[in-house]
Amino acid sequence: MLGFAWAPKARAQANGHHLYHADYYSKWKQPGTDTSCCNGKETKDGNIGGDCYPTTAEVRDGHWWAKTDDGQWVVVPYDRILPERNPDIERAHLCFSYGRVLCFVPPNTGT
Repeated sequence: MLGFAWAPKARAQANGHHLYHADYYSKWKQPGTDTSCCNGKETKDGNIGGDCYPTTAEVRDGHWWAKTDDGQWVVVPYDRILPERNPDIERAHLCFSYGRVLCFVPPNTGT
């Protein structure tokens, strides 16, 4: 029973981008531009991969920090935070490429 309860979450983490690309990532724009936050591309197995993914985030000294897909923590510049509805209230969403935060949607903090 425990294995069944964890299986959907494991799959969601494995292809987090694919779950949110069509309805969210593909529509988000980098602040102040008409440039997409996401460079989504279809992979050989038919999934869509790209720069955006669900992640862990926290506030430190008044700034958001987000964990990249390689496990590094990066500070999120204020001007990269999108005023968008978070599609997954428990996690943040980070669009990160070439060492830069392109876009960030914080988790729903209840405030």
